[in-house]
Parts: sequence; structure tokens; C-alpha cells
Amino acid sequence: MALLNSSRREREKKLKSLISFASSLTNRLTSSPTDHSLVEDLQNHVRTLPLQLSSMPIAKREELDAMGTELWNLSTRLRRDVQNQTGGAEEELIRNKVLCLLRLFAFLILDNCGRPATKSGDGKNCIRLMKIALKTARVCLDGKELENATKALERAADYQELLANLKDECKEQEDDVVGPLVMEYFALRTALAWRQDRMDTAEHMFSKIKQLHKKLEPSAAESLADLLYEMGKDFLKKGSYELAIRWLERAYDVLGEQHIEKLSPDAGELKLSIIQGLIQAYIKIGSIEGRQKAWELVKLMETDYTGNMIVPLLKLELLSTSDQFDTGQYSGALLQMIRSVVPTEVNFKMIMHHIHKLKERSNDAACRLLDDFLNLRLFSLDNQDWIQKTIITRIWATPDSSDVDEVIQFLEDLFNNAIRKMKNPLTVSATHAAQTLLWKRVELAYSREQYRPAESWCHLSLHLLFEKAGELNKAKIARKMILCATARRDEAAAREAFSKMSDAGKNDPTTRYLMYKLAINNNDYDLAAECLDQVFRHSSKDATLLYACVLEAQSAGDKHLAIQALENVLVKYEQSATPGVHLPAILRSTIRLLVQEVTKDGSLNPEAVDELCRIFEGAANHAKASLRRPISSTQQLFTAQEFEWFSKNAYNLSLKYCTEMHPQNLTRLLTVCIQFINLLKGPTESEHHGDLPLRLMFCEFLAACAYTTLARAEDNIQASLQYYTAVRRHGQAFRRTTNEQIQAEKLGDSAKSDAISKYVSVVKLELEAAMKLHDWDGLDGLLDECWKYENPDHLDTLADLVLVIHSCLVKANVVDKYQAKTFAVLQKIINISWRQGNQVILKLSRWIRCLFQLALTFDESISMKCVDQATGIATVRQGVSFPCLMTYAANHYPPTELEWLATTSFNHAVDYYIAEDDSKCKLWAEKALRLAECAEDGGGLRDLLAEKYSGLVWK
Repeated sequence: MALLNSSRREREKKLKSLISFASSLTNRLTSSPTDHSLVEDLQNHVRTLPLQLSSMPIAKREELDAMGTELWNLSTRLRRDVQNQTGGAEEELIRNKVLCLLRLFAFLILDNCGRPATKSGDGKNCIRLMKIALKTARVCLDGKELENATKALERAADYQELLANLKDECKEQEDDVVGPLVMEYFALRTALAWRQDRMDTAEHMFSKIKQLHKKLEPSAAESLADLLYEMGKDFLKKGSYELAIRWLERAYDVLGEQHIEKLSPDAGELKLSIIQGLIQAYIKIGSIEGRQKAWELVKLMETDYTGNMIVPLLKLELLSTSDQFDTGQYSGALLQMIRSVVPTEVNFKMIMHHIHKLKERSNDAACRLLDDFLNLRLFSLDNQDWIQKTIITRIWATPDSSDVDEVIQFLEDLFNNAIRKMKNPLTVSATHAAQTLLWKRVELAYSREQYRPAESWCHLSLHLLFEKAGELNKAKIARKMILCATARRDEAAAREAFSKMSDAGKNDPTTRYLMYKLAINNNDYDLAAECLDQVFRHSSKDATLLYACVLEAQSAGDKHLAIQALENVLVKYEQSATPGVHLPAILRSTIRLLVQEVTKDGSLNPEAVDELCRIFEGAANHAKASLRRPISSTQQLFTAQEFEWFSKNAYNLSLKYCTEMHPQNLTRLLTVCIQFINLLKGPTESEHHGDLPLRLMFCEFLAACAYTTLARAEDNIQASLQYYTAVRRHGQAFRRTTNEQIQAEKLGDSAKSDAISKYVSVVKLELEAAMKLHDWDGLDGLLDECWKYENPDHLDTLADLVLVIHSCLVKANVVDKYQAKTFAVLQKIINISWRQGNQVILKLSRWIRCLFQLALTFDESISMKCVDQATGIATVRQGVSFPCLMTYAANHYPPTELEWLATTSFNHAVDYYIAEDDSKCKLWAEKALRLAECAEDGGGLRDLLAEKYSGLVWK
């Protein structure tokens, strides 16, 4: 008993949950039809159905039935609304899934409520629920919800059996209602099996349908044919051609058994689609029998669907896949399409596509069709875009023929007709496309030396149809006509082509160059001079054509014109040259002429010097580029002899005018000389170039000096630093070359002495550059380089430079890291200067004082050594000998320097006394007293310091 009560409570709980959920669905669906939770909730409740309603009161059943009916009607309304809504793909997917589940849910509620009635033999209710089940299954199939469609059809199967058992009750309705319902049921079962890829089941269900063929109404037959067509089309798309044929033939048979006048207006289109699918499947199957059937269907369509474009399209498809392509039939089908087709963009593209396919087999046939297309349809439509595309295709399809004049004449007649019909030339883009195709014909004929045909193609390219070609393109075509006429030695034709050009085309330098050649060959000096002047005027950036004019004049043996052209080259030269001219010769000639203009009225001509530098720089650039190109010896323009010539001339000019020339121009010439020397020092270096290292050393030295001058005079800091960077670069190159020469002992005594002197000078320039560039790390190496070679003459300037460097270190706040090196160098200068018997004690005493003062707070041992050194130097003067010092001195140590050193040293001792460092105090005081003894003041300073020293009290 308890178990029964529990089961009843569970059923009541499920029923309440179902009613509650169903009651809330309307609000949920109208407020948020794409809610993800709706899908899950509907699926969960669908699984719970059907419920056991045997003991449920009738009122509850009626309530559920009404609720189910309401939900069914809601799904119908929502489905209509969905067709008018837009949204994302994901939203649409969820919305369709919800509607499918809603229909299924509503149907299952109605099915649950109506099941007792159907079992009791209520035929009307059974028919009602059968219709709902089939509608539900159809919606689920359309939405590809196969599982839900299966569930609906399972219930429909029960109703189908019940209807079969209720023969007496349904007899009156069998023909009108039951028969179509059963037919639709089996059709849906067939569609479901197809969707589930269970073709054995589909075949079984279709066998059930065939038993009912005689009972099919026109609408049911049309619906069934549509389903079978969809199945066949799907198999055709998947490549299952045999299955496609089977189901498409069944669709064709179903429609064929009906009277066409009883079918809907759409039945004709459906039949056409079925036949089209069948023909495509027969073609794809590739069998002889299949192609025969396809042709039979095509002939049938020609009878039934006269004027429909699909017929010639299918014929074209059949013809294009044939083993033996029939050009005549293919052209005939295309011509039929051209005559009957409705002029639309899609149809135009389709026709052009098939003409392209025809061209692959026959150019002549394609050209005839294009001509017919233009004359029969396009010219009368006044669609310029279509006409232009067809004309371009016609030019492209024009075959190569031995009778070129006939082909060109035919195209010219076509162009004349087109310009009459269109009344406007082709657009710019269309003109460009057409002329590009025609230009290929021109170039092909010209390359084959067929000058007259090439000239005829050029004439055709200048037709009025191409009026918008633009001046550049027209001039290019006219120049090709001049070339062809010149090659044929037809001066009159060349002059005629020239005379028809626009003024801009005539004055184009390339056009003038061609006429210049023509004038030289015909001894027309006036025309040659006019053309050369125009080339000169339009060659501001590129002197290539001027070079060519020089060569043409030389080739013709006309010295006057050659000189005139070379003068123009000199004026317009812009550091560039083209292949085919001997650039070094032109450059050398230019340089020789410019050298004569370097001096004017006894002084340098800055403009000529600047131009000369530019020419040399251009020569260097071209020389380096010439080496980078892999060319043969016969093509080599810049040889070793050329390098030598440019190097020596740049060197001699630099040497000759180094004191007069502006440093900027001097560095340019020196840089060019160095570049050519480096080119010579490569694979061409030999004994013949033995003076190259000396020449290179002098160039590097002079360049370092010139850049230093520029850097010192430059107000712009960044520019000045760039100059100092160049000083470092040239200085390093000079030192490297000098070291190599000295170590190899290739220099004589005089040259070696001069090289060492310059070496030291360059090091000092580099020290200045490093200081300005704040290259503190580089100072150590440079300071070491000062002592690489003995040269006492540089000590004065070196000491001053070291002091300046130290002041820069202080300003840069890097003294702690680098000043030890500067102190060591200054100390070394002092030592070397004294050991070598330097007579300038005044400078020596100043260096000692500076070193003493600078080192006192850094390393007082250095300062103490300065005191000892000053004492020794001053003592030597009095004849007192110290082992470490020389025994002679020619100068007096300046008294003021001695007094300053003695006083400062004693004051330093006092500082230690105050700091209670007695040992250091005594040490510094004694050294101060000893130094004071050397002062030539009658012992006054010594007595004063001794008195102060004696007054100190020691612990």
C-alpha cells in the first residue's frame, strides 16, 4: 500500500512539474527565445514524456490538452516570426533548436492526453494526432534534429497502425485524409533514413510509397518529387552519381505520372531542376549509356523548354566533356545563347566564360562568336563596360596568322564600327588593357625583325578608339614607329610619325635622341643640333641620352657634333652612367676640362672645384660598383690603369691646392684618392704600385688635419663631432699604414723621420678628437701611442694637450677613473724633457707645478716626486750632484716657481700638523725647507719657513 502511495505521489510530482514548466514557457519564449537554458529544460521534459495518465482526472487531461494546444499554436506563431528576424548564426541555431523542441514538447503533451482516446477507437483524434506528429517530424527534419524527428515518427508509426486497424471508421476518410497521411508518413521515414545515411531503410520505405503511387494526389506527388530531388541533388553533390541517378529518376517518374495541368506552377521548375540534375549525373558517371541518356533529356528539354537558357548551357556542358570536341556544335549552342539570353551581368559573364573555353580549342571560332556577340547584341544594348570587355577579349583571342595585314584590317574595321556605335572611346583602364595586348604583338614582330607588321600594329594601337591612351603611351608607340621606319631606312615614314606626335611627345628626350640618330645618318645638321639641344634641356638628372649622343656622333665620325655633345655631358653630368658607354673616358675628359677652370684670375674658382670634386666622387662610386658586378674583361670599364689615373690626379690636385682649397673640398678629393688607392691595393697591387703606401699615408694625414680644421671652425656641435669622428678614422688608418711600413723597413731614413713626426702629430689630433667625443676609454691607448716612436719635438704641445684633457675629465666628472693616466703622461714628459737636456726650464717648471697641484689631492706621492724633481733641477744649477740627475743645467729654475712650490709644500705640512700626523708633517716640512734653500733670495724664504717649523710643538 505504501509503495502504491509513493508511486502516486511521484506521478503527481512529475505532473505538477510538467504543468508548471509548460505554464512558464510562453513568457520565457516571448522574452528570451535564444536562452541556452531553454534547450536543456525542453530536452529534460521531453525525456519524461509520456506520463502515466490512467488515473488522472479528466479535468487535468483537459488542462494538459489545452496547454499543449496553446504551445503548439505558439510554436507556429514563433516560427512565422523567426522568418522575419535577423541575427547571428549562433542565435539562429539556438532559436531553431528551441522551436523544434517546443513543437515536439507540445505534440508529446497532446499525444499523452489523447492516447487513451486513440486506443479506444477514436479515429478522428487519431487522424488529428497523426497530422501533428507528421508536422513535428517535418519541422525537426528541416532543422536537422534527427533524434527528435525519430521520436515524433515513432509515435506516428503507432497512429499509422491504429488507422489501419480502424478501417470501418476511417473508410470514408481513407481516400481524402488517411491515404495522404500514410503517404506523407512513409515519405518522412524515407527522408529520415536518408538524413541518417541508412539507405537500406530508405529503400524499404520508398517501396512502401510505390505501393501507394496510384493513390497519390498531385500535391502529394509534387511534395514527394521535391523530396526525392533533394536526395538526388545531395548525392550528386557528394559524388555518389549512381545513387543520384536512382533517386532523381524516381523523382522524374513521380512527376511524370501526374497531369501537368493539375500540378502547381512551381512543378515545371521542379521538373526542370530534376532533369538538369539527371543530365549532370549522367555526365559525371562518364559512361556511353549515360551520355546517350543525357542527350535524350537535352533534346526533350529543347522541345519542352524552348528559350530557356539552361538548355544551351547543358548542351555546352555535354559538348565540353566529350572525348571529341565538336567546335561547330559548341559554337552553335553559344550562338543560340547569345541570341536568346536575357542581358544580365551573370549571363554576360557566363557567355564570356564559355567563349574562353572555346578559344582553348579554336581561336577562329572564338573570334567569330565575339564578333557576333558584339554586332548582334552588345552594340544595341549601349553597355560600355560589356562592349569594352568583349573588345579586349577579341584582341586577346586574335590568332597569329601569316596574313597579318588581313588580321589587322579586320580589327581596324571592328574598331571603326565600335567607335561609331559607342560614340565614345574606351575608358582609360580598358584602353590600357587593349594597348597592352596590342603592344605584345608589336614587340613580337619587332623582335623577329618584321618591321613593317610591327609598324602596322603600332598604327592600330593609335586608333581613335584608344583616344584616352595618354600622351606617354601614344609617344611610346610613335617612337616604336620611328624605330621601325629607321630600320627600314624609310626616312619619310619616320618623319611622318614624328610630325604626328604631340608637342610633349616630340620634345621627349628619348624621341629627340631617335631623331638625332636619324639626322646624323642623313647629314641633317640643323635637325641634329635641334634634337641635341632638346636632349640637353631635358637631361637635368640623367645624362644617359647625352652619353648616347656622344657615341652616336663618334660612330658617325662627326667630330663637331661629338664635341658639342660632350660639352653638354660636362654641364649635365650627375654622377651616373648607363651600360654601353665607356664612362671612365667621359669622366677623364670632363676632369681635364674642369682642371683648366680651377684657377680664375690667379685664384681658385670655388664652383669649378666643387664640380671637380663631384666628378671625382662619381668616378669613385662607379668604380666600386664596377668591381661588384661579375662582368668579363672585355666589359670591364674601370681597370687598374683607370684607378691609377684617378688616384694620381686626385692626389696631385690635393697636394697642389691644399693651402688654398677649402678644407671641405680638400677632404672630398682626399677621400676619393684614398678610395682609388684601396682599389689598387687589392688584387692589382704589385711593385709597379710601390709608392701607394706613401701616397696613402699622406692622404690620411692631410685628411685628418683638414677634418680637424673643419671641426674646430664648426659652430654646430653635432657637425663638429662628426668631423672629429672622421679625424679618428683617418688617424687610425694613417697609423696602421705607417706601422706596417716602418716594421717592414720599407722607408728610407728621411721618409721614416718624416713619417714618425707625422705619426706623433696625428696621435695628438686623435687625442683632441677623443677628448671632444668623450671617448675616455680610447685615451689610454692613444696616450700610449705618444711614446711608440721617439720624437722630442712634440713634448711642448703634448703637455699642453694633456692638461686640457685633464680639465675636460674634471668637467665630465670622470677624473677618478682616468686621471692617473694623464698624470703618468705628464710625469713622463717632465722626465724625458729633463733627461734630454731641455733648455726651456720655464716650461718644465710650469709642468712640474701643474702636476704637483693636480696630483696633490689625488696621489700626494706624485706631488712629493714633483718637489724632489724641482729640488734636483734647482740644485744642479748650484753644482750639487744627485745620482739620479744629469750634472749640468743651462737655465735657472724660476724663483717664483720655487717659492710657490716651497710655500705650498710647507702649507701642506701644516695641514698634516693640524691633523696630528707628525710623521707626514715632518716629511713635507723638510722637503719644503730643502727646496727653499735653492731659492735665490739670500735665504729669506728658508729662514722664514725654518722659523715657522721650529715653532711647531711635537707630542
